[in-house]
Amino acid sequence: MNSVINSFGSNSVAWVITPSFFWIGMALVGVPILIHILNRRRYRVVAWAAMEYLLAALRKNRRRLKFEQLLLLITRCAILVMLGLALARPMGCAESSIAAMAGGRTGLHVFVIDNSYTMGYEADRLKARTHLDQARLLGKQQIDQLTAGGESVIVISAARTRRATGTALEKAEPSEANIIVRSTYDLDAAKSAIDRLEPSYGGTDMANALQLAVRLAREETRQPVKHLYVLTDFTRSAWETRDAEMLKQVGREMTAVFGPHVRVHDLGKPGQWNYAVLDLQPEGKLVTTKFHTDFLAEIKGYGSGSDAMVQWKWDDQLLGDGGRLRPDTTTKAQRQTKANVTEGGQHVLSVTLVDDEKLKVDNTRYRVIEVASELKVLIVEGERSTGMLSGSGAFLDLALAPRREMSPGGTMRSDSYVAPELISDLEMNNKVFGDYRAVIMANVSALSAGQADQIQKFVKQGGTLMVFLGEQVNPDAYNTIMLPRGLMPGKLVARKAVAADTKGFTMDFKPQGAIHPMLNAFRGEEKSGLDTAQVYTYYQVELDPAAKAEVVLKYLSGDKETNDPAITLQSLGKGRVVLVSTTASPDWTSLPAKPAYPALVHELLSGSVDVGDAWMNLEVGAELVVPAGLRLSSVPTLLDPTKKPVPIEAVTQDGQTFYRSKPLEKPGLYQLSTGAKVVPVAVNVPSDEADVRLLPPDAVKKALGDIDVQLVGDELPPSALAKEDGLDFGWPLMLIVLGLVAAECFMAMRFGHYRRQ
Repeated sequence: MNSVINSFGSNSVAWVITPSFFWIGMALVGVPILIHILNRRRYRVVAWAAMEYLLAALRKNRRRLKFEQLLLLITRCAILVMLGLALARPMGCAESSIAAMAGGRTGLHVFVIDNSYTMGYEADRLKARTHLDQARLLGKQQIDQLTAGGESVIVISAARTRRATGTALEKAEPSEANIIVRSTYDLDAAKSAIDRLEPSYGGTDMANALQLAVRLAREETRQPVKHLYVLTDFTRSAWETRDAEMLKQVGREMTAVFGPHVRVHDLGKPGQWNYAVLDLQPEGKLVTTKFHTDFLAEIKGYGSGSDAMVQWKWDDQLLGDGGRLRPDTTTKAQRQTKANVTEGGQHVLSVTLVDDEKLKVDNTRYRVIEVASELKVLIVEGERSTGMLSGSGAFLDLALAPRREMSPGGTMRSDSYVAPELISDLEMNNKVFGDYRAVIMANVSALSAGQADQIQKFVKQGGTLMVFLGEQVNPDAYNTIMLPRGLMPGKLVARKAVAADTKGFTMDFKPQGAIHPMLNAFRGEEKSGLDTAQVYTYYQVELDPAAKAEVVLKYLSGDKETNDPAITLQSLGKGRVVLVSTTASPDWTSLPAKPAYPALVHELLSGSVDVGDAWMNLEVGAELVVPAGLRLSSVPTLLDPTKKPVPIEAVTQDGQTFYRSKPLEKPGLYQLSTGAKVVPVAVNVPSDEADVRLLPPDAVKKALGDIDVQLVGDELPPSALAKEDGLDFGWPLMLIVLGLVAAECFMAMRFGHYRRQ
């Protein structure tokens, strides 16, 4: 006998669904008894001669009358008891054949179905091609065992949902989109909904899906017995996640809500394997037409499979023979060196694995590359001088775009991808910062509040601000105007200088040691100048923890660190701010005379500038947000990989209007029409879902906190046909009540009238 029935006789009356009706019925039993007693009250006997003959006749039938009255009393009491019991809905045990014949099942059944993209693995079962097909089949078979009208069903999907917040994608907790069917007694409708459950191309979010199941089950108070069925594959990508602690906590909550009625189906097939392209990107951050760039593809293999052929394409044109590969988890990044980039604008790079595996959705990855034929940079010079190379701005201009030859017009030309424009700080108000990818301030005394607001807006929208200090800088103005707007990593404390006859400060660059990613180009380069350049004067910066600035280089005094940052990098909105606490000219440092100086300026620029292609490279489930600064000649339209239109709506936020699509659910190349041109948009499956290697059942149970859970395979167990709980005797008892009422009416009429002789 189950735990519910074991509680029979306890004060909690846990063997009924609504015990209040039971107690009301028991209390009402006293009403007919009280009426019976009141009717038996004795009165003073008065002898009457005419009645003696009647009493003599009645004495002959006294036993019959007493029996009739007692039977009527018992029937009326039984009616009230059975009516209260029927309304209380007592539960029985399915192990009893008598109970199974009389009772109707009751209970809540919650189905959590994993429809992430690994559930599209082709297992080729007899009636189910994929794991998801088998999950649908098992869910419907289980519902077929339920009793219509008494048992309700909830269906939840376990696919990851995502939402767009600014430019960053954040994982969202399961919402209405994850609820396929709310609590319903319409079992046919629940089966139809499971049949229509679409495969998702996103990852698995089992922790949040189970948490949603617990919440919905708690809200369902009509059903005392609750069952949970989880239909998923036991893949590492689904269960070995960063949500491990959350998964254990949810497991404990599942025990509190569902008790021992938790069943997890393993739909994976032993020996299944998968190859996947997880990432695709240029080796450097910037891709230009001015110099060659290699591209890297991260390809991994999970499980043992056959060789795969690698295909690289640039704008749908094959890039030679990619070779054959049998990847595993340790395979190094594959390099493509044959891409000949000759035109600026948006281009599409793709890598495809051609093999015979059973999960092909992650075999192709796309990347939209924004090729910069010209990177416009505005250099603002704060020093008033007319001589050649007399200011910091002139040194930056020459470092970014070295002049190679004389043009026909008599000016020096450069083959650099950077197109710098050098102006005085007096000309700043005449410039539209949005026309440039980066703004460099060199020895600028101060900014007005209006100028600072414009630059702050420029950076937040994805621009880069680089600041070089110098003699003209007003530290108080920087601290009061630029620092509150996030345009500085911290407060300028004081100017620090060495004596004229002493050795200057150096920077803590170690070519063979740990270096910042912005300086990767100098890794292993001995005597590049970064480690030998002297700095005679710089501003001490007290970093603000709220700015979360990264220190690229620090100053050294001899062999000792000063803890004063030389170069910092911080994020502000979609853009970045780089601060160099000394000059860009030789006024305070010997760095501009070093061979490394032009390369350093280029690396600081390329490492901080927004290449502008993030919004064109999305993950499944993300919304396409068209940048407000993108030039549109008409309302944009979007087509999915099958050329079907995708709705786009206009959104106004912070005074700006931009366009946003609904979540993009399919991977592939989308086409965004701006009126004047068509922009490709790459949508890829998540890279953390590809590992289809199976975990043993004990590992899954441990991931759920070692709770009491039934772990089964890809078929319904025999126990699914006979539940331990959930037989509701309310309706059979109500039928008995109706029968007793009919009997009471008959007896009242029969006993209350004399038969005609």
